[in-house]
Amino acid sequence: MSSWLRRRSRAESPRPDADDERAPLLDRSAEAPLPRATPLPIKQVAVLCLMRFGEPIAFSLIFPFVAQAVVDTGITNDPRKIGYYAGIIESLFAFTTFSTVLAWGRLSDRIGRKPVLIIGLTGVTLSIVSFGLSKSFAGLVVSRCMGGALNGNVAVIKSVLGEITDESNQGRAFSFLPLAWSLGSVIGPLLGGYLSHPADNFPALFGGSAFLRANPYALPCFIGALFPFLGAVVGFFFLDETLSPSSTAPAPAKAATATVVPVSAAEPDLDRARRKSTSRHGRFVAATSTTLPAPHEQQRRLEEADDGTDSGYSTPAREASAARAAAGAGAGEGAEELGAARRSRSAPGFKELFTRRVCAALVTYSMLALETVALDALLILFCYSPVSIGGLGFHEADIGTALALSGLSAVGFQVIAFPPLQRRAGTVPLYRALMSLWPVVFTLFPVMGWCARQRGRSAVWAVMVVFLGLKSFANMAYATNMITITDSAPSKRLLGTLNGVAQMCSSLMRSIGPASASALFALGVSHDLLGGQFVFLVMVLLSVGGALSTLALHEGGRASAGEDEGEADGSRG
Repeated sequence: MSSWLRRRSRAESPRPDADDERAPLLDRSAEAPLPRATPLPIKQVAVLCLMRFGEPIAFSLIFPFVAQAVVDTGITNDPRKIGYYAGIIESLFAFTTFSTVLAWGRLSDRIGRKPVLIIGLTGVTLSIVSFGLSKSFAGLVVSRCMGGALNGNVAVIKSVLGEITDESNQGRAFSFLPLAWSLGSVIGPLLGGYLSHPADNFPALFGGSAFLRANPYALPCFIGALFPFLGAVVGFFFLDETLSPSSTAPAPAKAATATVVPVSAAEPDLDRARRKSTSRHGRFVAATSTTLPAPHEQQRRLEEADDGTDSGYSTPAREASAARAAAGAGAGEGAEELGAARRSRSAPGFKELFTRRVCAALVTYSMLALETVALDALLILFCYSPVSIGGLGFHEADIGTALALSGLSAVGFQVIAFPPLQRRAGTVPLYRALMSLWPVVFTLFPVMGWCARQRGRSAVWAVMVVFLGLKSFANMAYATNMITITDSAPSKRLLGTLNGVAQMCSSLMRSIGPASASALFALGVSHDLLGGQFVFLVMVLLSVGGALSTLALHEGGRASAGEDEGEADGSRG
């Protein structure tokens, strides 16, 4: 009887088609596709860029007239000493940023990124308005210090961008922040260069305004303040908070009784089980690209990578089993299990941040910041100083035009050149190549000075165009630096703190750079050291050291990549 039933069962079962018999055991269509970049969250990136865009406008619009503003305060009339006072203004701004940026970064790890960004943009707005109304040197210094003390935005914006991207799209995403800065650096100098002294430059429009005659720098500062204010408003309404609540909330107290898990609490566990099974399946298929079984050692590594819970195959039975296990565990252990899980996801200690990879990235970033801020201070002073003492003798509008050209070329390089270069060369090799360009940039200063004395204005502008183009190309090092800093973070929960430390290092260099470079420039001119070119020799040697510091950088993926899946699961637990 039983043999008859078996024969009938085989007769009634559908026979496989010939095509099915020739089909491989593993469908080729199930193989993992080639890695594709994760789509960018366009809306959030656009909001971050707008918030970033307002800061360089407010920061850079004073550059064309800061030297003249120092003269207008009456603190000195000696052109050889102007650099000292202009350097003090910028150094104190950077020093106050250095003193507070770590606190802002750590605060963003506690209360969230969004409120810190809003506070920072509000501080920038008030600072630039106050600067435009200041008539004394002390007022200029206090205004810039206020902006520096309240400005923690740079570090926090990088943290937000790092949290909404991954390794597949971070190169493209991080290229937008320098792009926003470069666009702002175009508009800021133009506002400062052409709108200062509006009653004198545009008498038909503003000649009758007693207020603008008494406050010749108020108009560019007021217009420049509108941009960070707009960024604060847009961020308030449209920026999403990226810091998960589990990272900010304290661990819950141990519950006395918790035996029932509501449906709303069980659903994340079911969802998490399905996602983990799907993730394991994707990795397993990607690693076994033929119909042959995977070697035993490879299967063992895959299973260990998945906590030993699955071999990599995803089936409805396994998903249901995993879901039931997740729900049962939640019902049996309740709030006590949840509290332990949240405590295990608490942020690592501050000392754990300073790995060898992080320290190498911070050293190179510090060198980059010191070189670029010194170059910016020297460029303004060099352009403003008379030809007789080694400068170019530019007017405010000329300085604004030069800085705007620098910003425009930086925009072009960030949009066109950086993404493909980063993908082909890699972040660290590109970083090394860009850092090696800074010694060449500094050597062009004496060339421009010689042209001003011997060849005239046209030759100066010809060399200036080359100088600004090379400078803007080398400035792509900031985009590679942001990726390097983000990749070096040992934990995503330390990313805000790391960016705060990085910005703290940068601000320390920015507090040293302007005053030191301006003092060396004045020293070289006053004592005729190397024909007044002593400061540029020092900067060439310093930039060589910066290029050598990149040799210690680590080439590889994100240090925190191993916790990505656990972080995603924990945020839904």
